[in-house]
Amino acid sequence: MRLVISKSKNSISYYVNEAYRNANGVSTSRIFEKLGTHADLQIKLGQDVDVEQWCRDYVDALNKKIKDGKPTTVKVSITPDVRLNKDGNSRSFNVGYCFLQNELDRLGITAICKEISSKYKFQYNFEQIFCDLICARILAPNSKLGSYEYAKSHFLQKPEYELEDVYRALSVIDKEDDLIQQRLFENSAKDVKRNTDVLCYDCTNFFFESSDSGELKRFGKSKENRPNPIVQMGLFMDGNGIPLGYSLFAGNKNEQPSLKPLEQRIIDDFALKDSRMIICTDAGLASTANRQFNSIGKRDFITISPIKKMKQTDQDWVLNNARSLVSVPIKPAEDPALVRKDIEANGWRVAGGNNTHYISLEDIDENEDVNKIFYKEKILVDEKTKFEQRLIVTYSVKYKNFLEHKRENDVTRAQKLIAAHNSKKLEISGNKDIRQYIKTNVIDKDGNAVKETKSKYELDTAAIEAQAKYDGFYAVCTSLSKDDKSVEDIIEINKGRWEIEESCRIMNTEFKSRPVFVRKDEHIKAHFNTCFVSLLVYRLLEHKILAKCKDEHFTASQITKTLREMNITPIGSYYTASFKRTELTDIFHDIAGKNVFFDCEYISAKAIRNAYKNFLK
Repeated sequence: MRLVISKSKNSISYYVNEAYRNANGVSTSRIFEKLGTHADLQIKLGQDVDVEQWCRDYVDALNKKIKDGKPTTVKVSITPDVRLNKDGNSRSFNVGYCFLQNELDRLGITAICKEISSKYKFQYNFEQIFCDLICARILAPNSKLGSYEYAKSHFLQKPEYELEDVYRALSVIDKEDDLIQQRLFENSAKDVKRNTDVLCYDCTNFFFESSDSGELKRFGKSKENRPNPIVQMGLFMDGNGIPLGYSLFAGNKNEQPSLKPLEQRIIDDFALKDSRMIICTDAGLASTANRQFNSIGKRDFITISPIKKMKQTDQDWVLNNARSLVSVPIKPAEDPALVRKDIEANGWRVAGGNNTHYISLEDIDENEDVNKIFYKEKILVDEKTKFEQRLIVTYSVKYKNFLEHKRENDVTRAQKLIAAHNSKKLEISGNKDIRQYIKTNVIDKDGNAVKETKSKYELDTAAIEAQAKYDGFYAVCTSLSKDDKSVEDIIEINKGRWEIEESCRIMNTEFKSRPVFVRKDEHIKAHFNTCFVSLLVYRLLEHKILAKCKDEHFTASQITKTLREMNITPIGSYYTASFKRTELTDIFHDIAGKNVFFDCEYISAKAIRNAYKNFLK
């Protein structure tokens, strides 16, 4: 591009001219853009602007833009038909690792590892081992040997340690577990906002392949109903769904007592003693002791309260009156006793609505009211301890439809199993969702023993009907008063519990934290430390993805799959991206903010080395 100035008697005009070759291969030129006359540009730009110089600068900027956007042609020397060497070296290298390492850098992993290394006299690269174990857990979950082999074959930065160093490092990770958790919380708070106003707690367990037991590795109640020994993990997450802290306890222990010591450690180590906190748990962790513990000072609790396990009087309050009311006015506040009695008898209201009447669930329109939540509440008082808590019951048409649909699917599966006469599948404990709708006949109608599989099992219609009466209902207990939080607030807070359930699922499925392949207790503890840090790194990355792309949701499977497939392949003296560029890969690059791009057709080996250095410094 060049500037052309056309002068006439009355005016001066400016053009941008473009050189090109016509169809006959002859060099020629044409007008690319008309900038305007001198007079027009003077008016447009202002009297103080040198018009001609402005036009020259414009053309220079245009040429630079074209030059920067023009692909560079490179010559790649390759030797066709040469077979690969049997050296075991990979022909592709993962760069998704870089984006995970970038999150670790933001968590101050180098400073943490230096602090730990200063306490010990070892020769191996502790930081590299720790980071490789974390990244390999996300990218290619496997045993410690498998992680080491993956780092050797798929990371451009080769391990500066041996396999035996990995096991030595595991012992150090175990000893420094509390320090690692504390530093990660402190450093993560500098990177993203940590919401400690709401904490969610849940427990899960992990099985081992071997049957020998230890201090942690014990036979207990497996959540997967496996006969293997297990270890249990208690996990705290903040209100934004980001992991906060964890603890391990033996597989044969009750999970309820695990809450208090971990919560107290988090309060002490993370300087949350004077913080306002609401602790959310499921029913299995909601012992009276835990509820009382979280009713002290500035702490409160919200916990699920299964209607099926309530006292009969409370079940009657939830269900018996639910569909037999007529719409009645809400009593005036000047008669508190009457108001309380009326609420407990009739108290269905619309969450978020301008309530003037209590309503009957029989009166709702399942089409118009499908997105509404109806609720009522009462005060529960423990007869022995006089401990008071607020019971809130909700009813939702959408939730009712969901449970109905789920049960229909379970019943259909149950019918297929019965029809197939598959007694083994019928008796497997893992099929408990469908086995609850199947009954076993020991004797027939004539009183004779039933031996044939064909007649032994049948659909339990009574169980189906009994289950159906709970459709749409959901209950929680809380220490929060009406002055603290409204029903709508409590419903919204409790919705966040899915985050911790999702995190446990991610550790079990995406990161394959189970089965556990290490045997020593210290190695078991270190294994779960790296699993926890992997979850933290993933959740932080996911949090930033959500901030960049609020209109689209990416699943854990999509995110991890994309990272795992971000490989580059050497071709001669260059590398080429062997992954698909997507919106998600663009977001990864944007979050990293390193001005380094792996999604190029060809990247020189030098550029790749510099890119790694840029990410890993």
